[in-house]
Amino acid sequence: MRLSTFISTNLDPILIDWVAFARAQWPPGARMDEAALLDHGKLILQEIAADMHRPQDDAEQRAKSEGNSATASTSKNVPSRSHARQRERQGFEIEQMAAEYRALRATVLRRWSASSNELHVQDLEDVTRFNEAVDQAMAESLRVFVTEVDRTRDLFLGMLGHDLRGPLSTIATCATLTLREHPEAPGRSDLVLRSVAQMRALLDDLVEYTRHRLGAGLTIEPAHLLLDQFARNTLDEIAAISAEHELILESAGNMEGEWDARRLHQALSNLVFNALKYGFKGSAIRVVLDGTRDEEVTLQVRNSGKPIPASLLPKLFDPLVRAGDDEADVDSQVAGANLGLGLYVVREIANAHGGTVEVSSDKTATCFELQLPRICARRIFSDA
Repeated sequence: MRLSTFISTNLDPILIDWVAFARAQWPPGARMDEAALLDHGKLILQEIAADMHRPQDDAEQRAKSEGNSATASTSKNVPSRSHARQRERQGFEIEQMAAEYRALRATVLRRWSASSNELHVQDLEDVTRFNEAVDQAMAESLRVFVTEVDRTRDLFLGMLGHDLRGPLSTIATCATLTLREHPEAPGRSDLVLRSVAQMRALLDDLVEYTRHRLGAGLTIEPAHLLLDQFARNTLDEIAAISAEHELILESAGNMEGEWDARRLHQALSNLVFNALKYGFKGSAIRVVLDGTRDEEVTLQVRNSGKPIPASLLPKLFDPLVRAGDDEADVDSQVAGANLGLGLYVVREIANAHGGTVEVSSDKTATCFELQLPRICARRIFSDA
């Protein structure tokens, strides 16, 4: 019997074996009823059998074996994709779902080989086509499963960042009231307020990161702004909670443009706090504004400190980058440090304005440079 026909006529016993394997191997499977375990198994097998009947050329055969079939449907309702979304909701791990496909493959081939002692020329072709179809289904499932896991994680992080703002505001309010009642002893209240400001900045970065990951995009609302005045106000705010470093502002040229002040405040604050964290103790932080060009303004944040390793520079703006022992000298500015989301958010803000951000670092200084068009196109910031 041809393998595709065998699958179609033996769906129930194949699926019974599959359920037994799932129950025996995985904690999620042990708690699930039979209907849940069978969810899309029958549809997946029927799709595999139908695929084996379809003609294909050598290129399609190779693509399917790699999980890249050009004829794969993009519909969300493809059985392998629906199966992946349900398995993710049921608490399966990615290794468990991959093992599920291995079990399906083994179950079908074992039952088929036991059904007859005769060998036919077309059997090798059938096994090849079957393996290709299973590989394609598994690749589709894994892609969707990973996407669902990422989305679940991002939703959790987004809710965490949002919900932590409430208790953080309560802490800030209590510290402010204490400072008003006892202005003669500001030490502890000032320390609490500085910590709250740093935590709020981290939460803002987390929320922006998850918004972008979940497809909400980074929106901006440009308005007329004097960049030097804006930068001065931002640095004064930071200086009030960080007196260990001198914050120096230098500007030249025309400082007028249309930018989102709230977003630029976030970007500039992230860069300055980064410089405060990694710069040499007591060294000055310089913010340099260059408005001598007609179409754009450049904003630089410079600090003196141990240089960032050259191997880390290309991925410095990626989210959650960590410098490993093989990438960073132990004496470098960011050795072993979790660089978090701050620089990623800076890059997204620059992109939303139609600009760029770059970094350079050597023994003399580390410099982050934002290049911002004076006026960004409406389509850029509405869809960014």
